[in-house]
Amino acid sequence: MSLKDISSILFNYYHQKVIILIDEYDVPLQSAYHHGYYDEMVDFIRSVFSSALKTNDALERGVLTGCLRISKESIFTGLNNFTVRTIMDVEASDCFGFTQEEIDELLKYYNLMDNRQEMKEWYDGYLFGKTEIY
Repeated sequence: MSLKDISSILFNYYHQKVIILIDEYDVPLQSAYHHGYYDEMVDFIRSVFSSALKTNDALERGVLTGCLRISKESIFTGLNNFTVRTIMDVEASDCFGFTQEEIDELLKYYNLMDNRQEMKEWYDGYLFGKTEIY
């Protein structure tokens, strides 16, 4: 109930619905599978998702990231109105990282354009659709 509670508190204070970001939702599932408590983890995550993402009046949108494909079965039963986006979806290819233009804007803002090439060497290299992503 913690995510639902903090969502309500934020909504009451700021008078705006919240966006919940859950990064790498699948990591606890993989760990549970390898260590023998998968069923318990599925029940736990299903409960978290239900309270945080389904029955949460303060929620504008929830975003889950992970490597395992989201399906409407298993931990996602009961959730509705969701869209699965993958790196193969051309219309969402710029949503999985930072574009060069966004990186340049950030570097300019922080007066770090001298580090542009080093940033490119360290973090650049993904190609989603036709979009180069950091």
